[in-house]
Amino acid sequence: MSHVYLTNERLEHCRTLIGGRGNVELMARVGSEDAVTSQILTILSNPDVIADPSAKLLVDRAVDLLCIQLLRLHSIVQLPQSAAYTRGGIARWQLRRVTDYMLAHLDKPIGLDELAALVGLSRYHFCTAFRLSTGLTPHVWLTRQRMMLAQRLLNDPNLSISEIALSVGYATPSAFAATFRRIVGTTPRSFRRSL
Repeated sequence: MSHVYLTNERLEHCRTLIGGRGNVELMARVGSEDAVTSQILTILSNPDVIADPSAKLLVDRAVDLLCIQLLRLHSIVQLPQSAAYTRGGIARWQLRRVTDYMLAHLDKPIGLDELAALVGLSRYHFCTAFRLSTGLTPHVWLTRQRMMLAQRLLNDPNLSISEIALSVGYATPSAFAATFRRIVGTTPRSFRRSL
């Protein structure tokens, strides 16, 4: 069982973003199955994800998706028949501004609010537009960039794995190693030995 507290303001904000009408009122439901909500709650209940500053984009997006799913299936909000944002992607200058910002801040936690603000979009529209432009979510794009930098840094024997982890935005070497292994297919130590 998972418990997540969402403020009414957060739900109202998401309702506005997706073009819903009416007050946000969640329906009382017990034992209803919702596979999408279950998957989102699995992400949000993973303490390694929540505590990892490098996963801030993932957590922000997961909370947004949870709000949208609750509004879609478990509320009395009237939603528009078609998506509020149907155009494809973001402009090249917007994409360049956001990606340059992420590349310049690979060592820091980056949130969806700050990325969306760079291009004057809401978090919801930014995520959708970024994915349409790149084929990846902001979190996946950022993680790949961090792992590419980590691979380059592993060439330097003077840098420890811990220093590299911090350089690419991971608070702990174990969180870095787990992500590196998932993306690259081997541990940072094994990767370094293979060089």
